[in-house]
Amino acid sequence: MRKLALSAAGSLALIGTVPAAHAIDMEAGDWTFSVNGNVNANYVYTSCDSGSPISFGGSLAGGVVGACNINGPIDDNVSSVRTGLLPAALVFGASTQQNGWDISGTFGLYPGIVTNDNANGTGGSPNLAPGNNVALGSTSLDIRQVFLEFGNSEFGTVKAGRDFGLFGYDAIINDMTIPAVGVATNAVGSPANTTLGSIGFGYIYTDTLSQINYTTPDMGGFTATAGVFQTIDSLSSPSTVGVGESLPGFHGQLRYEWDGAFVSMNAVTLEVNGNDIDIDNDGALEPGTQVIDDERVYGVDLNYKQSLGALDFLLSGYYTEGLGSVAYLFDAFDAEGNKRDSYGGLAQVTYTAGKNKFGLNYGISYLDTTEFDEANPTADGVCDAGAVCLFESNQKVTAGYYYSFTPNLTLTAEYSYAESQNHAGDEYDANNVNVGAFFSF
Repeated sequence: MRKLALSAAGSLALIGTVPAAHAIDMEAGDWTFSVNGNVNANYVYTSCDSGSPISFGGSLAGGVVGACNINGPIDDNVSSVRTGLLPAALVFGASTQQNGWDISGTFGLYPGIVTNDNANGTGGSPNLAPGNNVALGSTSLDIRQVFLEFGNSEFGTVKAGRDFGLFGYDAIINDMTIPAVGVATNAVGSPANTTLGSIGFGYIYTDTLSQINYTTPDMGGFTATAGVFQTIDSLSSPSTVGVGESLPGFHGQLRYEWDGAFVSMNAVTLEVNGNDIDIDNDGALEPGTQVIDDERVYGVDLNYKQSLGALDFLLSGYYTEGLGSVAYLFDAFDAEGNKRDSYGGLAQVTYTAGKNKFGLNYGISYLDTTEFDEANPTADGVCDAGAVCLFESNQKVTAGYYYSFTPNLTLTAEYSYAESQNHAGDEYDANNVNVGAFFSF
């Protein structure tokens, strides 16, 4: 059965740092119970521009590379000790075969190491809570995976529950920065429990969705997946909602694998509504002035990975209409409810020599303005020079070194340069260096 579990063992095997670590398997009658996971920690030193931040992901992300500290005066340099792109994980599984069918269930629990009690009122997610690293605090628990699967080699596989989506998945699971940091995000002085890696700098986050999918049997390396998922609201623009629509979200994948390589295409679409309009162009949305009803948004990505001896190559690109940037529905619409287009890509090469792995990747993401944005430069964060403005592009480059100290312990070191530019022509950059350790089992 094909599983899309972003677990420690699975991610390390895919990025080729070490051989796949075996989970702990326990047999009880016809049942197999498994446990795998990871613990990781990183020291991150970041040097940022001093100046006004760029609007990126609305109020959630603020200025991703425009500031080192969102809680006070902007500091040019800051340190943090934190988990990386992949938080710590503890993944439980139970599987059996009954009447010719493979049946399994998975529970994936993902904590971090920094304090983020109550996640600033954002629903408890440890990924959304910078600024809460206080005395006597504790870390939160992110439950990313709760799903079942059933199928066989002739029928294919059905998955039902909460798991990672299809759109954007092949990019992030093959990002070499998974066991480390990549781009550290702006609030590095009071960190959340995940970093960006290349999220918003080459791909949109796949997210964890409530979904029901069907995947065909393997047909000579070709598989297809189609499914529905619970629609979602925008975190950065509360007036943009998907929950409560008459139709679910739809997503799908076409994938072909051969020796040492694969190509894939993933697509997603959902309906949203509830966009209020800024009637007087003062930058504030007036409730009850909805101008969008059942607006459909779209996203598609293409991915290619090839292994040639010690070299691995990855090319990934995406295009969306109204899906936004960074994550689903971030900055997806203007103040009048018009869809913004976004697009970008990630290129990566890694070289492995024995226990040593060297990697370099470059990612870039763009967000276009609409005619309304350009005609109303002070509305919805698209503004004149000198103010907080909607970002136009994010780009980054990461150079990484990953050393397999033991089969289950990887030592990591990275340097990343990130740059954001807004639609007013302002530009901010950041440099971060990180060293850490990634233990998997």
